[in-house]
Amino acid sequence: LQGRRSPLRGLLTTGLMALASLQAMAASNPDASSFGRLVDDWAAPAAAASSTVNAAVDHHELALRQAVLQATWPADLVRLADEYLQHHAQRPWAADASRIRERAALTAKLLRREDVALFRSAFALPSERGLAAEDLRLAALGDAGAALRLAGQAQLADAAGSQTVGWLQFAAMLGSERAAYELALHFRRQAQPLMASHYEGRAAELGFVALPSLDHGRK
Repeated sequence: LQGRRSPLRGLLTTGLMALASLQAMAASNPDASSFGRLVDDWAAPAAAASSTVNAAVDHHELALRQAVLQATWPADLVRLADEYLQHHAQRPWAADASRIRERAALTAKLLRREDVALFRSAFALPSERGLAAEDLRLAALGDAGAALRLAGQAQLADAAGSQTVGWLQFAAMLGSERAAYELALHFRRQAQPLMASHYEGRAAELGFVALPSLDHGRK
């Protein structure tokens, strides 16, 4: 060490001083049990500190897990799952967090599309809108059926219909043929034939078979 102060030199010095202190105290009392009690007393604070740290880690893990399970906005799910995996990758629930993150990342990507007019506010939970928390969470994780149900709920509360269309677009992107067909009907009523044709094609692609309409039968 050549006379310079260093962390290693300080650690060695501290260890030697502690060992010398223990040896001196043991020498003053030849009873071997005294030395054992001395070591126990020295180790007790360290054990208590370790227990406190473990409790804090457990609390952090549980709080993060609850946050992941309660979030409904896909981008939040990705962020929270990433945080969980960063700090608790060795915990048993890490596999669930990884699966949630993977599914939420896909839906977050869909929600960034220009042809899905659905925003963060749509995933909030105000009780007056009557949206089911479970359906919001399922939709955030890519459940097309849940997104279609949310479109129906939004239609009851959204006179302008903009959020209803957004949920239908989201459901159609997730694979709901019924949502795609509902969009085709919507854009047909709005006199937007190109959009109507696009969603009719999407519905057919997903396997939807429409019943013959009366209008078609009379022509």
